[in-house]
Amino acid sequence: MWRFTEMAGGEARPEGIDDASLARKAAGGDQRAFAVLVARHKAAVLHVVSRFCDDPDGLEDLTQEVFVKAYLNLGALRNGAVFRGWLHRIAANTCIDWLRRRKAEAGLVDGLEDGLADERDQERLEAREARRRLESAMASVLCQKDRALMVLLGLEGKSVEEVATITGLSRVNVKVRAFRARRKLREFLEKDYA
Repeated sequence: MWRFTEMAGGEARPEGIDDASLARKAAGGDQRAFAVLVARHKAAVLHVVSRFCDDPDGLEDLTQEVFVKAYLNLGALRNGAVFRGWLHRIAANTCIDWLRRRKAEAGLVDGLEDGLADERDQERLEAREARRRLESAMASVLCQKDRALMVLLGLEGKSVEEVATITGLSRVNVKVRAFRARRKLREFLEKDYA
């Protein structure tokens, strides 16, 4: 039986039900349980997705895609207690797939500019250019797995332990791969943008 408590803003939240229980219920077809999981984790998924995509429409689309994939694969979740890490892994992989598609599409329209910048937007333009250079460098010299590591560690600020849980790598492997990825990026950026 569901028990709900009233939260600020009139939102009802199930009381005392952990993610593992909700994931098991959702895997059994309980759509309310999955709706609760979505409500609990949407902000975190949006945060992960925002590290890959800065388009508001793209954010919503990618976030929805993450939750659709999660719903369709709930049966594969072995331990509901790790739902958050599992969901973050789905989010990272979905974003990596999106970047691959975007890179393929960008090859078709290479050379087109988004538009002319207004003088007031010079700082924003410079930040966007720096981010574009970093993304370009990451796409050029890093494999998908290393790119995901750099996003999770550098942009998301996740700990080595959290990244190991999300990616399924050992802590030592995360550290080694991150060190090598940073070195590759530094060499590439120093060579091409010095």
